[in-house]
Amino acid sequence: MKRRDFVASVVGAGLAVPIIGGHAEKADKTPAAQEGHGGHGNGGEAGKKLRNVAVSFGHWGPQDTGTTTGTNPTRGSLDRFTNGNDRTRNDHQIIPNPIKVHVGDTISFIISGFHNPQIFGPGTQPEDIDRTVLAPVNPAFPAGPPIIADTRNRVFRGADPRNISPTVAVPPGAPTLLPVGVSQDRVEVVSLTEPGRYLVICGVLPHFFDAATGQFVMFGFIDVEPADD
Repeated sequence: MKRRDFVASVVGAGLAVPIIGGHAEKADKTPAAQEGHGGHGNGGEAGKKLRNVAVSFGHWGPQDTGTTTGTNPTRGSLDRFTNGNDRTRNDHQIIPNPIKVHVGDTISFIISGFHNPQIFGPGTQPEDIDRTVLAPVNPAFPAGPPIIADTRNRVFRGADPRNISPTVAVPPGAPTLLPVGVSQDRVEVVSLTEPGRYLVICGVLPHFFDAATGQFVMFGFIDVEPADD
């Protein structure tokens, strides 16, 4: 069945899959158009119907701290204006899961919080990731959590959140209400061109694997189907 150019998003059972369809334009292969942009074309997808799938990669839970019991129930709230990155209020989930796309489609990871998307090739399982291989300490954020650096079967690793979450110096005597780390909220867009089931994880080690429980936490799968005709 061929997809329509524009498909409405469906929200249900905790899954939200906004889809935007369209046609890939044929690349302009004239020398003037190609100068300085070799390899930036459409990967052979010209004329095919492509779509974009939005994926939330971590999200804020403003009402997580509310209470519904006792004589004085409260409603939770979150003020990021004064605290740009309250890590205790970030939910480490990838939604939807699994992510379903076709070859050539794009996936927009809408990243909220201190996260690092990493994608591994078909057949990779969470237990296959070597959690002892870690990126060097980043001088920009030496106290930051470890970042997984296992390159085996890895096809994509997102930006280092330690670089884009700078620490803001607080002037002496000033209130400590400066927004810190807001820049870490970003979108990273990826396209996969080979069918298969890919593993996607958050490369921040304590997000991916909870050492206290021995459980894998922030991971999911990307099911890439052959391209539509």
